[in-house]
Amino acid sequence: MRVAVIGLGGTGSAACRYLAKRGHTVVGYEQFRVGNDKGSSYGESRAIRYGYADSFYTHLMKLAYRCWDELEAEANEELRVRCGSLFFGEEGNAFLRKTIQALDAEDIPYELLHKVEVERRFPAIRLAENELACYQAEGGFLRATRCVLANIRLAREYGAQIREHTSVQRLIMSREQPIVVTAHGEEAYDRVIVTAGPWISKLFPELHLPLEVTRQQVVYLQIARHPERFLPGAFPVWIDTDRLIYGFPQDGRVEGVKLADHHLGESVDPHSVNRVVDESYQLEMVAYALKRFPDLCDHVTYSQVCLYTNTPNEDFILDSVPNSPAVWLVSGCSGHGFKFTALLGKLVALLATDSAEIEPTLAAELRAIRRRFALKRFLKPFSE
Repeated sequence: MRVAVIGLGGTGSAACRYLAKRGHTVVGYEQFRVGNDKGSSYGESRAIRYGYADSFYTHLMKLAYRCWDELEAEANEELRVRCGSLFFGEEGNAFLRKTIQALDAEDIPYELLHKVEVERRFPAIRLAENELACYQAEGGFLRATRCVLANIRLAREYGAQIREHTSVQRLIMSREQPIVVTAHGEEAYDRVIVTAGPWISKLFPELHLPLEVTRQQVVYLQIARHPERFLPGAFPVWIDTDRLIYGFPQDGRVEGVKLADHHLGESVDPHSVNRVVDESYQLEMVAYALKRFPDLCDHVTYSQVCLYTNTPNEDFILDSVPNSPAVWLVSGCSGHGFKFTALLGKLVALLATDSAEIEPTLAAELRAIRRRFALKRFLKPFSE
């Protein structure tokens, strides 16, 4: 089949690779350069973990981990840093309790640690007396930009054509051969897969997708003492389940230690978003960090803005478009999707091309996945 993929972030780049590897004629469209810093799929670190307050996603991570292992082996480079993940919060915290229940339901091993145990094992971290932590050894982080670049490098090696700096202006829908319209003209395809992140709604104005794009901020703080305490292995990926603030060990690329607030920022237009981190946000993160990690200081070494594309319930969308079965979309990753992009790219590549190559273990999961990520959950009744 001749397949277009629009938007080459985490999911789109993975879809290009899977499609090209399986012999399809693939054209990937990216409005910026591949590996750009305008959307959601970039940077040195995106968390990967089994821990979720919803066992559906914990189960899905079993499939996603296998996809990341496949990519690392295929690309012959380290894309995932294994340093463990640590959830902590007040004992009885609902998020923490549900996360532990989900790990139990999926038979994922973990350790429950109290203040003394956490501070002995991870001396950079301070917990309160009434806080409990859940440590899971297989957590870590993905080098997001390198993951995207690895997918695209492999896709090109398999024969995909990648068109950078090429904005898709609109789609002409058809049951048979949808048409992609750019400034260079119109091209028909057997299938079109749209993974355009914050820009996806402009290609489907008739669907009125209930997606909210929000401006999210990240800071890196300088280490004042004991830098060895913040290295992967000595310091995990962590989440404060009471505050929904999270962070990472030193990533080896950017000076300092990264942390951010997961709460949704302001709604924005992705074309005109302010890319400068607010001073008030920096002060808030510094105040939190100095109490939780006393070996840090108040100097911000680096800051950045990224975008979330959110559905009302933070579930993803993976489905074909009503009345246009040759057009598929993946969106709404809601700030927690990068760890799933290798899997989402594979799923949409297989589903869009009616592939008979879906392995039995994955085929058995597809019904639940498609039901959970169905587009119709968010649309008004659609008539022929």
